Amino acid sequence: MVYRYDGSFDGFWSCVFMSFRNRETPEQVLAPDELPLASGVWVETREDWAGRVRKGIRARFGEEVWDYLRDGFLSCLPGRAGILLRMVQRLYRSGEKALADCRDPDAAALRKAVLMLREEGHKLEGFLRFSGCGGVLAAVIRPKNGVLPMLAAHFSVRFPGERFLIYDEGRKLAFFHAPGQRQFLEIDGLTLPPPDETERLCRALWKGFLQAVSIRERENPGCQRAHLPLRFRPWMTEFIEEEGRPALGDGEK
Repeated sequence: MVYRYDGSFDGFWSCVFMSFRNRETPEQVLAPDELPLASGVWVETREDWAGRVRKGIRARFGEEVWDYLRDGFLSCLPGRAGILLRMVQRLYRSGEKALADCRDPDAAALRKAVLMLREEGHKLEGFLRFSGCGGVLAAVIRPKNGVLPMLAAHFSVRFPGERFLIYDEGRKLAFFHAPGQRQFLEIDGLTLPPPDETERLCRALWKGFLQAVSIRERENPGCQRAHLPLRFRPWMTEFIEEEGRPALGDGEK
């Protein structure tokens, strides 16, 4: 048996509700972009079903477990919906110890995926760079995992009085924050305007500071790549050349 759903968060929890209601465990739970030609049972996304499952998990197991399952869904783990559904079933059968059972392939894979997501989100909290765009601070990222909600929470606390936008171009999802307003938006594409004179000055000052504090004789490209992976650099101010291309260091081109 295969469940098919719309790929949304509420859609997944609707699948969990249906599996408990029908007392069945599907072999796979597939979003539209996963094996599109495969047949299966279509599960309607229902907010009441999803809400009942969310409320039940939070009430019985607490916010920490809920956050763990949410992060598992946001991860890039292949087949994550099916794995999570089975883990929720085991959670209700055996309690929280089911999530820590490393002998269980599903539990081990989920744990690794959540750790990877949280590590990537933590790195982007430091590596993300905003640019001034007409009174709004804007940043573009392309993470492996769906870390935008994690970044949204972090920067909303850090910059409560600012207007800013973070755009995940891989998932076509943006988060907009303004005083008293927070909103996630689905956007097909986002092209930032060329930096104005003030923004160019800020970039030049930032790059000049980094060059001033660096010691060329002690440069270690291997260590730099270990602490700052190349995949983050195309969106970081200090690695962007004037024409917008990433400026890689010696031996990294």
